[in-house]
Amino acid sequence: MIEYIETAQALAAGIEGGKILGSVGSGGLAIGLTAVLVTGIREPKKGGKVRRKLSPTEASVVGVTAGTAYMAAGSIWTTGKDLSEAFSAMFTQGDFGSAGLGGVSLFLAAIMYFREMRPGFAALTGIVAAGVWSQAGGIWGLPESVILTTAGALGAS
Repeated sequence: MIEYIETAQALAAGIEGGKILGSVGSGGLAIGLTAVLVTGIREPKKGGKVRRKLSPTEASVVGVTAGTAYMAAGSIWTTGKDLSEAFSAMFTQGDFGSAGLGGVSLFLAAIMYFREMRPGFAALTGIVAAGVWSQAGGIWGLPESVILTTAGALGAS
């Protein structure tokens, strides 16, 4: 048992500055998650093999995580935030009565939970939901908080 504790302590000491993946950065995390989405939701060409395909639920979760990473990274990754703002503006600018960002967040959560989508559409919905939930705040801000805290532990800054 003591050998296992010593091994764990040695591994923990080897992690640079408490960052599990070293210095990934928000942009690196965004690139990695985009690669997961692109490779995980696409069908292979004829005769190609897929090692692992994302389910719609997994694509939604990776989409929310990627959308949060896009917002944190900024720079060229602001398209996700712009897409979320445009989507929420359709509902909050009077066409649907007095629907606030909380209502739009509830709408997206209901679609993600109750509707079985294709993985690509589920990923896009997740990316849009990340931006809307971030803007809505309250309980909708919890996924962003959890994702950013976890990303900080992994080395994204």
